[in-house]
Amino acid sequence: MADKIAWDEGAEVSAADVMASLKPLFDEYLLGTCEQQGETLLYTLPDGRAFRLKAEEVR
Repeated sequence: MADKIAWDEGAEVSAADVMASLKPLFDEYLLGTCEQQGETLLYTLPDGRAFRLKAEEVR
């Protein structure tokens, strides 16, 4: 990935936006499949094991 993802100061960034920015990394660097489901990424390994990663804002 040549460019970093940047948000303007004060921009409304949701948990789904954060996960959307991470998904390409899974697609490029890890074997298996990655599906974004809103605030969640579902990562499935080639052997069928699956992992759910969820983002939530912490204040």
